[in-house]
Amino acid sequence: MTRTHAIVIGLATALIMGCKGTPKQPTPQREVETVDSVTGIINLRELHITDSVQVNGQTFAYHYDFTHNDSMPVVRNPQGDDYHDNQVTLSIVQGNRTVLQRTFTKHDFKALVPSEFMNSSALVGFTYDYTKQDDHTALYFIATVGDPDETADMSYPIQLKITPAGTVSFDKATDLDTEPIHPGLTIDPSDEGGV
Repeated sequence: MTRTHAIVIGLATALIMGCKGTPKQPTPQREVETVDSVTGIINLRELHITDSVQVNGQTFAYHYDFTHNDSMPVVRNPQGDDYHDNQVTLSIVQGNRTVLQRTFTKHDFKALVPSEFMNSSALVGFTYDYTKQDDHTALYFIATVGDPDETADMSYPIQLKITPAGTVSFDKATDLDTEPIHPGLTIDPSDEGGV
């Protein structure tokens, strides 16, 4: 064994021994869902987002609440798990003028989602569509109807286009490069120490 190898082995041993007994700090987990301790029904994480964008040279402020809705039928996904369905309440204002105040559920998008998928799916996501930020004629959002299990990849993203007058139209979303709601959402749970 050369002197260099002995030094490297000695340093590695010192590091291992020095770390022994030092508790590893737990990695914070994203809260994606919670389980109701009484019913066993799963709820997706609720979101409350506020931001503003420029449309036609004017500032439009938006706020949305993505929440589960206990009064809607429970969704049983293909894996057999029960979830509360969700709704999103979107408010858009420009100055003192209310442009839109509306609550959306997955049923608003049923024309764009296969009927056989509707019963086992939920409204699983909602975000501002940053891919359209160069289009200053309207506000764009993405609503996602899909299997509520985050490991499932079956979903239908729907683009909402909202004009400055408050007119709403829906279409299939084709470009999904949306900005995350916060940086932690881009991290794979397996990278955070999760399963």
